[in-house]
Amino acid sequence: MKKFQYQLIRYMHDRVTAEFVNVGIVVYQPDTNFLKGKFVSKFSRISQFFIDINGQYLLSTLKHFEKELEIASNRLSELFTNHSSLSEITNLILPKDDSALVCSELLFGIDIDPQSVVDDLFDRLINKYSHEAEKEHHDDKYVWRKVYKQYFDKYEITNKLKPHTVKTVHDHIEFDKAWKNGVWNCYQTLSFDLKRNDSIKNKVYRWSGILSELENSDQELHLYFLTVNPTNNKTINKFIEDTILKHNNGQSLKVTMVNEKQADKFVAGVKKEIEEHLTNL
Repeated sequence: MKKFQYQLIRYMHDRVTAEFVNVGIVVYQPDTNFLKGKFVSKFSRISQFFIDINGQYLLSTLKHFEKELEIASNRLSELFTNHSSLSEITNLILPKDDSALVCSELLFGIDIDPQSVVDDLFDRLINKYSHEAEKEHHDDKYVWRKVYKQYFDKYEITNKLKPHTVKTVHDHIEFDKAWKNGVWNCYQTLSFDLKRNDSIKNKVYRWSGILSELENSDQELHLYFLTVNPTNNKTINKFIEDTILKHNNGQSLKVTMVNEKQADKFVAGVKKEIEEHLTNL
């Protein structure tokens, strides 16, 4: 465990009222010469609080601050000793003047991984309070439009898919991409590329509920989830698969998950199945 220092970067909208919003974080670990910042990339974060803000100018200023921070990081051993404080570094980049950007007081903590400190503090102290934190990086429609549709188009089977409604005991559940060869094959694009793990879990639980309802249908159904998952997050990916695939009863409801790396091979297989089905009609 090593000590680290950090400062919040704040946008001070009005120095008279001292109203501000956190727009970035800078973390410094002297023992390892680690210096890194993370900043908001959209001014909608700030406009939630202050309507009359020049968002483009602020983002430009933050990018300049980040660039200067990277330069300082590459010259730490030359410019500073391991006894220097983070405030000495940030004061050179962002002098105390009448600027709308100010650094907070110096704060301290202990952790093993300084990069995780940057990410965790940014999520907890900045991103958590942004409405955009709940939005998907790529929503379900994006997943179809930008990831999977190109393969269905490539194999010329996009026009073979049509909407289908599954009637259950309590509901009617609609899928806009389906075809039938004895059983209904339905394709549901699904993005788990969300910023927060609790948002991912909530989405998984919602679909788990839908799958439970589909198990009550009289129709035989094979549901394919065409997914985009969080990158390199083995724990959350396992949670998604375990929760969704437990509904694969192999009888009235079959559930298959496809990821973007499997897309081309998978759609080629769908084309073959459709062709075989049409040949046997």
